[in-house]
Amino acid sequence: MRGVHGAVAVAVVCGLLAGCDGGTVPAPASAVGSKVATVVPELAVLAGGGIAVPAAKPLPAGAAIAGPDYAVRLAEVGTADHLEPVVVTQFGRMQSATGVPRDATGSIPAGAGNEFLFVRLAAVPGVKSEPSPLVKARLRVGDKARTVEGLITPESVLVALVPAGAPATLVVTDADLDQSVDVRTGTVGPGAVKAYLKPRPFGEVSYKVMGQIGGEPYRVEIQMSVSAALEPYDHRQHGTWAPAGRTWLRVWVEMQLDSIGTLAGTIDMRQSLQLSAGGKAVTVEASTVTVQRESVPITRYTVKDEVRMDVAEGSVQALTVRFEPKGALTRDGKPTTLRLDSSPQQRITLK
Repeated sequence: MRGVHGAVAVAVVCGLLAGCDGGTVPAPASAVGSKVATVVPELAVLAGGGIAVPAAKPLPAGAAIAGPDYAVRLAEVGTADHLEPVVVTQFGRMQSATGVPRDATGSIPAGAGNEFLFVRLAAVPGVKSEPSPLVKARLRVGDKARTVEGLITPESVLVALVPAGAPATLVVTDADLDQSVDVRTGTVGPGAVKAYLKPRPFGEVSYKVMGQIGGEPYRVEIQMSVSAALEPYDHRQHGTWAPAGRTWLRVWVEMQLDSIGTLAGTIDMRQSLQLSAGGKAVTVEASTVTVQRESVPITRYTVKDEVRMDVAEGSVQALTVRFEPKGALTRDGKPTTLRLDSSPQQRITLK
C-alpha cells in the first residue's frame, strides 16, 4: 500500500512544486481562473531546495536534530492557501499523477480549513550529512502521523497539506531512535542527541617500528596506524547505543608488514593493545583478528580491527596507545613469532 501511495505522493510533489529539476519556483501568487484541481489529501514530501517558501519566517538556530546517518536544521517555515497551476502544468509527465489538466488556469486551493505548509531544511553548521535511505521521517499533524516521502537531507523543502494552524511535528527515525522538532516553532522534542549536532571528536597517529619475524633472514619495517573517535552510536553488529551518560570510544588499529615467507594466524587484540586516558587504563573490548595477505604486493600482510569501549561522557580528551602484537602466528605453516625492537607509546588527541 505504501508503494502505491508513495509513488503518487512523490509524483504529486514533483509536479506541484517543480523542485525536481533544481529550478527555483516562485511562491504562490493570487488565485485566478476557474478550473479547480486538488492534490493528495495527506501530501507530505521532501522536494528540491529550489522551491520558494511563501511568507517565510526564520526558525531558531537551535531547530536542529541529528543522528548517526543525518543532520538537518529547520531554517524557515511558511504557509499558503493555494499553488499556482504553472508550477504543475509545466511538467507534462506529471499530469496523470496530479490530475491537473494541462490547460488549467486557476490556482490549486488548499481547500476549506486547510493550508500548504512549507519548511526549508538546511545543513547543521560544521556537520556533514549525506542522504541515507536508512533514515525515515513522518509528519505528525495533531494526533495523526503520515509518512514523509523522500530523503532527509539539507537543501530540501518539506511540503505538506495540513489543517490551517494545526500543530505539526517532524519526527525522524534513525538507528531505531526517534527525534522530533516542531516545524512551526522550531522547538526540539525530548530525547534529542546533541552530540550529533557537532563534529565527532576524532584523532589519529601513524608511525613505524622495526621488528623480526621468526625464520626471516632480515628485520622488517612495520607500519602502524591508530585512530580513535567518540560517538553515541556504534554501527557494528546491527548497531548499539551507548548506555545513558556514556559514549562509545571507538579505536581502529592497522598494522602492515612484508614477509618473504607466507604468514598466517591471528593477533589477540585484547593482549596487544594497551590504552589509557587521564592516567587510567581503559579496558579493551576486543578479540582476535586474522592476518590478511594483500593481493598486491603479495608479500604484504595486514592486521586491522576496530575495538570499542563505553566510557563516561567527557572523560576522554586524549589517549595514550601502545601496541605490541601477541597471538598465534605461522610462517610457511610453522609456528613463528613477531618481536618488535621497541613498543613506543603514542598519544592521540581527540578534537
